[in-house]
Amino acid sequence: MKKFIIALLSCGALLLAAKEEQNISYYEKNVALHGCKEEIAKRCKLDILTPDTENFPTLIYFHGGGLTRGNKHYPENIDRTKIAVVAVNYRLSSNNVNAPDYIYDAAAATAWVLKNIKKYGGSPEKVYIAGHSAGGYLSAMIALNKKYLATFGCDPSQLAGVYPISGQMSTHFRILKERKNASYNPPEFMVDEFAPLFHASKDAPPMILICGDPQIDWPARAEENQLLAARLKYVYKLKNARFISIPGTNHSSCRRPALKIINEEISTACK
Repeated sequence: MKKFIIALLSCGALLLAAKEEQNISYYEKNVALHGCKEEIAKRCKLDILTPDTENFPTLIYFHGGGLTRGNKHYPENIDRTKIAVVAVNYRLSSNNVNAPDYIYDAAAATAWVLKNIKKYGGSPEKVYIAGHSAGGYLSAMIALNKKYLATFGCDPSQLAGVYPISGQMSTHFRILKERKNASYNPPEFMVDEFAPLFHASKDAPPMILICGDPQIDWPARAEENQLLAARLKYVYKLKNARFISIPGTNHSSCRRPALKIINEEISTACK
């Protein structure tokens, strides 16, 4: 579905209409599907809002919700007159959906943007990904573990930047719950193939890990992100890896100021 949206400046002046398309299925027909196909048809869709400019940058945004809830929405504090935004739905963990299904979904949506954004007037060289909480986890996983984007013919090196917001950098707690059964009770903390920390390497794309105040954010969340940033920067010598903590904010309230930072980073890089 195509829509035209009139954007308003803070002073009330009208801008040219921006274009929106909703509920685009992002899985290619010739790609092998992982996991529940019914949920793919139901959940694996994205919305895209593009500015009335050419060669614009694009931010792909994954919503939060602990991998069990939430729906696609455009992130706040992003200048939509200059930056295209893509809001992504992915399969949610349930009896029919388990890891790595939703990680493949995030990769499929990102690959769709990389392959198609030029048709909308955007630059494939200016594609960024971000997400809050579970969305931050997904953005980090597909940026650091090459196999997910490779499934769809893409590579993390194609990403201009990655901005997880208060995402879990150890193995996600929901995945640990998925594994729990009568004979196996996983530990509460783990770093394995489903942990972004496990996949830190010299090949990581530019990444800024953003969290709230370590005293009031999710327990150890800031420390996990700081550890990943340190590994990328000091172990693998990546100059474009950073950690930012936003004072006085918790897991939820850090999202809006984090998006302001992301908007500034993209706007500055794309001048």
